[in-house]
Amino acid sequence: MLYLQREELLRPPHGLPPATDCPFSDIQTAQDVLMAQEAEASLDISDSTLGSDESTYTESLRSSLLQSVRENGRAYHRYRDGHYILPDDERERDRLDMQHEMCLRTFGRKLILAPIENHSINNVLDIGTGTGIWAIDFADEHPESNVIGTDLSPMQPTLTPPNCRFIVDDFEDQWSWTDNFDLVHGRMLLTSFRDGKRLIQQAYDSLKPGGWLEIQDVLMPVTSDDDSMKGSSFAQWQDLFFEATRKIGRDPEDVGKYDQWMREVGFQDVARLSYKWPQNPWPKDSFLKEMGAWNLVNILDGLEGFTLRPFMEILGMSFDDVQVLLAKAKQDVKNRHIHAYWNVFVFGVPPRSWSSKLTPT
Repeated sequence: MLYLQREELLRPPHGLPPATDCPFSDIQTAQDVLMAQEAEASLDISDSTLGSDESTYTESLRSSLLQSVRENGRAYHRYRDGHYILPDDERERDRLDMQHEMCLRTFGRKLILAPIENHSINNVLDIGTGTGIWAIDFADEHPESNVIGTDLSPMQPTLTPPNCRFIVDDFEDQWSWTDNFDLVHGRMLLTSFRDGKRLIQQAYDSLKPGGWLEIQDVLMPVTSDDDSMKGSSFAQWQDLFFEATRKIGRDPEDVGKYDQWMREVGFQDVARLSYKWPQNPWPKDSFLKEMGAWNLVNILDGLEGFTLRPFMEILGMSFDDVQVLLAKAKQDVKNRHIHAYWNVFVFGVPPRSWSSKLTPT
């Protein structure tokens, strides 16, 4: 698996062949990356006109992307450091893979709720792919599809289905694809964007006529119907989390605007489906109790990652103060007398034709 960083590819090292001979010379966009991958695969590594500088540059670039930024015992992505607040270390990767299983259990073992069975899904884009587990599973289930996953972090496995590829990319940048995809998918994009409407617009522009858009996400604030969460340390943590993320323009409540933005950019017949993940096994219902048990582990494993950078770098809290708050908040998360739950929404858009496009507002 070759990970290519768009900006660094514009600066080839000294000693490479002239631009007309170098398969990487014109790389500027994510589409160019895919073309370069194919070109690289066809290279004769013994070609004396290339020498060793090409492979050295590629290996150096791969090594640079795989390096992490270490802070307070956690590792973070190096590319566009700070654009995403969560770590990308093994602890977080394990949590993301567990969260994938939670989604499958919630959605009846379906990777996507859109009824795509009778439609040709040739090209698929998974934005914010994380560990790549959704993209890999979709590629396995749909060998006829070409699946691309993009993320700021190259945390995905190197062994993937032949129809699945990953690109280190920032989906907040201008997309290079137009009318290219049959399906655009995103999951758990909470706090990962500043301009959600622009993100939806770019997804709209990248879809072929008849293409689908589906986003699965968590909508905060976490709440309880009986006010049992009121005044808790977890409620205090949540207030501080909102304060920190809003200061950097990444409001957690923006998730609730997905369907509004979808309509504003031109999508019609937008669907919004709602589910609940209890915070721990407090419900009596057996399925909700099971999901609460899963979510308890999900939250306990993820809370530190959601906290360290926002609270320390944005709010100016000390590491020790953060750890004290985390310890208290985790006790509340485990407290079955606090009947809190997380709202999980699926926002979907059915196929469209060019005639159904509206003028963006």
